[in-house]
Amino acid sequence: MQEAIKLSELSSCEVAVIGAGIGGYGAAIRAAHLGKNVTIIEKGNVGGTCLNLGCIPTKSLLVTAHLLNKIKQSEDLGVTVGEVTVDFKKMIDRKDAIVSRLNNGVRYLLKKNKIRLVEGDGRLISKDRIRVKRADGREEDIVTDYVIIASGSEPNVPSNISVDRKKVITTDEALGLITPPETMAIIGGEVMGVEFAEIYNALGTEVKILEKTPNLVPSLDADLGKGLQTILKRRGIGIHINADVDSVEVETDGKVSLKAPEQLHLRVDKVLLALERRPFTEGLGLENIGVQLRDGFIAVDEHMRTNVPHVYAVGDVAGGKMFAHVALAEGLVAAENVAGKDLVMDYKVIPTCVYTSPEIGSVGLSEEEAVKLGHTVSIGKFPYMANGKALTLGEREGFVKMVADKNTDEILGVHILGPNATDMISEAAIAMRLECTSEELGRAIHPHPTLSEAIMEAALAVSGKAVHI
Repeated sequence: MQEAIKLSELSSCEVAVIGAGIGGYGAAIRAAHLGKNVTIIEKGNVGGTCLNLGCIPTKSLLVTAHLLNKIKQSEDLGVTVGEVTVDFKKMIDRKDAIVSRLNNGVRYLLKKNKIRLVEGDGRLISKDRIRVKRADGREEDIVTDYVIIASGSEPNVPSNISVDRKKVITTDEALGLITPPETMAIIGGEVMGVEFAEIYNALGTEVKILEKTPNLVPSLDADLGKGLQTILKRRGIGIHINADVDSVEVETDGKVSLKAPEQLHLRVDKVLLALERRPFTEGLGLENIGVQLRDGFIAVDEHMRTNVPHVYAVGDVAGGKMFAHVALAEGLVAAENVAGKDLVMDYKVIPTCVYTSPEIGSVGLSEEEAVKLGHTVSIGKFPYMANGKALTLGEREGFVKMVADKNTDEILGVHILGPNATDMISEAAIAMRLECTSEELGRAIHPHPTLSEAIMEAALAVSGKAVHI
């Protein structure tokens, strides 16, 4: 007979959520709105990766980087600036204060919605029972009707690279450095890679990006990567494409040696791994209830249900687009379905944002994807150098590119490299959601002078009707 485990507590709820990131706490709050008794379990800080180690802290540091880059243009704007110094500690303190404030905000929302927060490591014992081990060693079993797994993701470390968290670091450690290094190599030219490159380049670090594909931000339209590469190179960031790193070694003098094909050999102070993240599934007890995985991620259907009845999964652990806004949308869908609704996730219109300077905003199909899917495409492209507002801002680099189906004029994708692109892309997302054609969007009157006129002009350019080019 198996020895009974001594438990300090036993509790029950209708919905138990594992993970208090945006997907998890979003699901918990929506379930509570729908009248459910909800418990949420979190082993770290509430808010998850985005709030604590991703979106929010990096954007805080990028604000300073953007300001430093803007100061370099100040004389063009008629302002002469003296010697500029950076207080790196103040940057970090500001970042930490913002994270702390938002952290407390999430806790307040959970409390306001009468959601019980249990701080500890949750593990599924059965499909209706979760065992939580707290930091003080105490254990609690939570009996529940429904489970929503929102355990998130963690940095991905290739098998051929040893991470010591000091010289060879992940994005987690990059947010906690005491001083900027003199030299840094960033492995990975996707969203996080180019954002960290901009941060440290602005702070005076000699930065080199190594990307194994032929283009930066390879998940997006190729024109965006090419345009961003030109801009970053001009700022002094070294970019090596088609560079799949063979080895990383910390040498006796403290330098880190990197080797890649074509005789590429670098010696730097820090190596930052900025690769795609991997789902956090270890220790969740998925094997205890037979939850199926797909390529390491929890397999879910369009309702966010796993193969196990009453068990759902949302956010990074469920794969797909690993963005905070997607995790939130999935969490809301899961919560609605737990409450008896019949909602499905629609992944057709999901914006991607890159917070470099200039920014990138992208939604829908790239030109390459549209062609592969069999569309005959029409392209409309409008450069910011022909936009009055962009010129007044001193932000003439970049463009708006629209991809439309040549036969139906349906907008298939919109891709922006330019100022405020991450805010502007929402207009394109709404237009696509409502199945707007490029002609309809081009006929919508946009105020002048604004950056948004570039979207209108790109829409008009699809049929060769743009006015200002």
